[in-house]
Amino acid sequence: RDAGMLRREGRREGRGRRRRVRLAVPQPRPPPGRRCRSALGSGVPVLAGAGGGGRMASSRRLLLSTMKQICLCAAASFASQDWTKNDEKLLQAVDYNDAGRVTALLLRKGLVPTKLDSEGKSAFHLAATRGNVDCLEAMLAHGVDAMTKDSSGYTALHLASKHGHPQCVSKLLQASCPVDVADGSGRTALHLAAASGCISCSEILCDFKAPLNSKDKDGSTPLILAAKMSHPELCRYLLHRGAAVNCRDLQGRTALMLACESGSVDTVEVLVSAGARVAVVDATGHDAAHYGLATGNALIQHLLQEAAQRRSWASEEESTEQTSQTSSPSQSSVREKSSTPRKRKAPLPPQGTPSQEDRDAYDEIVRLRLERAQFLQKIRGLEQQEKQRRERAELDEASLRSMEKQIQELEERLVARDGEKEKLGKEVEALRSRLSSMENEKENTSYDIETLQDEEGEPLEFPGAEMLLSKKTLSPSAEELLATLQGQVQSLTVQNKELREKIQAVSRQVLENYERDESSPAGPGDVVPASLYQALQRELERLRAQGRDGQRGASEPSPEGAPGPRPAEEPAWAWGECKAALGELGVQTSPSSSPSGQREPSAELAEARAALERAQSELEERERRLKELQARLEAAEAPPGAAAEEASREKEALLERCGRAEAEAQALRRELEAR
Repeated sequence: RDAGMLRREGRREGRGRRRRVRLAVPQPRPPPGRRCRSALGSGVPVLAGAGGGGRMASSRRLLLSTMKQICLCAAASFASQDWTKNDEKLLQAVDYNDAGRVTALLLRKGLVPTKLDSEGKSAFHLAATRGNVDCLEAMLAHGVDAMTKDSSGYTALHLASKHGHPQCVSKLLQASCPVDVADGSGRTALHLAAASGCISCSEILCDFKAPLNSKDKDGSTPLILAAKMSHPELCRYLLHRGAAVNCRDLQGRTALMLACESGSVDTVEVLVSAGARVAVVDATGHDAAHYGLATGNALIQHLLQEAAQRRSWASEEESTEQTSQTSSPSQSSVREKSSTPRKRKAPLPPQGTPSQEDRDAYDEIVRLRLERAQFLQKIRGLEQQEKQRRERAELDEASLRSMEKQIQELEERLVARDGEKEKLGKEVEALRSRLSSMENEKENTSYDIETLQDEEGEPLEFPGAEMLLSKKTLSPSAEELLATLQGQVQSLTVQNKELREKIQAVSRQVLENYERDESSPAGPGDVVPASLYQALQRELERLRAQGRDGQRGASEPSPEGAPGPRPAEEPAWAWGECKAALGELGVQTSPSSSPSGQREPSAELAEARAALERAQSELEERERRLKELQARLEAAEAPPGAAAEEASREKEALLERCGRAEAEAQALRRELEAR
């Protein structure tokens, strides 16, 4: 046990000794310029050594700029990521290029211009896309981070270069925006400017030392993109600034191959004149001539053939020079061995360097070409503006034509409405005239039973039937039809009442006459009332004529040889008066009621009384029906449609009854004429 305790104590002592030795060893200092991790994060340059006051000042400035960027990023990260109404106002102000409102919103609301909306764009990126220099400058003055990328991985410099806004590119580069930052596809701002064909943006980027031969993820350089998009002047400028003409992409294609594939003769000429190799093949073994054959352009094939011939001539000259250089030592040895001296030829003059005038002329040519390219770009912009103006004019003209067509259609509809209005006015006037004429006819026409009896020799069984048949419904509406039927019912009620009174008066007169006939017969003037005198006189004359005819027939000897009976004068006159009264009442007499018969006056009086009672009962029945009809009409006033239908049905039934009454009257007339 003691030995074990001693071993443990020894180990503890050894560990303590080693720990003390490790703490005593001094730590080495990092070399000057080494990047160390600090409390602020990784990637902050800290100078370990003291290399002088200038180095410390520069390191302090670098540290301050780094701290500023870190603070801005922290402020952007700690800001509310919710898209607010003020952020939308800032975006609208940039869209309208209102720099004053942008400045006011940034100062008062404390907004972050690089905050992304739901579509992945911010006010700062929108200003660079639209080319709103004033808004972009206001946001840069507010301290926005120019390195912020949108949802597509583009910075503001990428967007300004892509859409061809050289002023925005210049402002961003002056605000210390890095020129060599790549997007998600590995393309720099110069790649995007070359693809869009903007020479001005390319010049500014090259002036700020943009890399000319940097490659994207596909291995394309700015020159390859410019040749692919057929921008010959931009290719010439990039070659002038030192771009490599024979660079290849990941598929082994050069700028010359892509220019031949696009069919741009000017671009092929620029590249060939710059020394592009024609015989180079890509990964599939195809050269530039193969790409030119795909387009079918003969001029491109001619340029490629000339370039290949010049290349072969140059290679032959190089080979001859090399052979001449190798053969010169042997010739000199032979000349030394020969005893006779020979005259030596003068060596070729060395190739002189180009003079200053040539360089100036070349620079002038390049400058003129650049100016030409700028002018061409301006011309293209003006042509595009003219095209847009024409399109807008065509749209305006089309909208104007559509509006004129709509106006014409509205005018036609207005004319049609006016015609319909005039037609309806004429119809209303016609209906009004018909209404007035019918009212006048109704006022001027009076159906008197006595007048009708004098003209036709018989009364109508149903009073007011002709008025009902002649009356027409003036208005198609149910209310007017209901009012018309109510008026007809009232008029029929009044006429029935008058006829009833008249029947009662006539019945009393007939009874009085028959009573007088039974007691003491009197003359016709004492029995007939004055109101019926004229009608009865005409009927009496007709009956007397028939009586004379009957007397002549009766005076003739009978088959047995005995003379026929002759009626007395007073019974004949009484029978004529009764018949006239019964004819006025519409009573049909039987064949056995002839005045030539041998019936007693009491029987005839009883028959007349029975006929009068039947007529009175019929009138009471009709009055009851009229009351029922009136009650139905009053009950049907609530629903006009049903009331109109019921009234029309009652009207049809009433007209049918009137027709039957007329038929009975005509049958009675024929029977009387037969008698």
